[in-house]
Amino acid sequence: MNIPLLKSCDIRKRDNQKNNFAVHNLNELVKEDLYIPKIPHRHSFFQILYVSRGAGIHYVDFQEWKIEDGTIFFLSPGQVHDLRFTSKNPEGIMINFNEDFFNDFLSQKDFINSLPVFSKSGKYGFRKVDSCKSELESTIAKILKVIKYDSLYKKQFIQTLVLEIVLMIAIKTKDENPENEIISNNYLLVKFEKLLEKYFMEAHHPKFYAAHLSVTPNYLNTLCKKLAGKTLGEIIRSRIVLEAKRLLVNSEYTISQIAYELYFEDNSYFSKFFKANTGLTPAEFRKSINK
Repeated sequence: MNIPLLKSCDIRKRDNQKNNFAVHNLNELVKEDLYIPKIPHRHSFFQILYVSRGAGIHYVDFQEWKIEDGTIFFLSPGQVHDLRFTSKNPEGIMINFNEDFFNDFLSQKDFINSLPVFSKSGKYGFRKVDSCKSELESTIAKILKVIKYDSLYKKQFIQTLVLEIVLMIAIKTKDENPENEIISNNYLLVKFEKLLEKYFMEAHHPKFYAAHLSVTPNYLNTLCKKLAGKTLGEIIRSRIVLEAKRLLVNSEYTISQIAYELYFEDNSYFSKFFKANTGLTPAEFRKSINK
């Protein structure tokens, strides 16, 4: 299976859009059968998907999430996902934007990645909005109204409203995994996660991360076990395995190419590593996904 990569924020047109954002009414997309490919796929852009009314299953990075009224998903570039509605006429909104959407608006260029809602590692991404549903839907209603304006300041207005949504969710809702909240409040582990996201493909050993954080491997390992419930090595291996799974979904890559991409010495070592951490060989995993 060749996993599609959607590069255009505009799901309708899917061409070389100059705009770095697009807003879609979920009900209209589903009715027109334009919303997504009906197979696992990934984006080169960020996506906020809010389902105010509807039911189904959303598979994100090989994890199953239940879609129900008042659920919101935050997808980062590169994440593999598959959205399946089981209810008719779901309602909500889909907001797509490129990485530079806020760059002309905020002085902190990496602000969107600093919030505990988007995560390229797949750590975050799902929230229930019971605590702020009416407030959220009020902001969404404004976006759907503003998108129709013919004004030089339309983009700035929408930037403000999208930022309001992201901050609202970050502040007023709880992560479905309490462990994430604990880790987010520890400065050293936050730095470690950023470092891991930057170097996990080539740096597979705990000593590398401990050295860059100016602590001993034993100290960092103890902190990980205490706050994350996993050893330092387990966290590193989990991130490598996730990326391997994402690459294995795409049949254009050979297993040898994936091993090379992830800085393994050879195909055999990569296959042993993958099976030790998943129970399947890379070929067996690929076959199970392609059923």
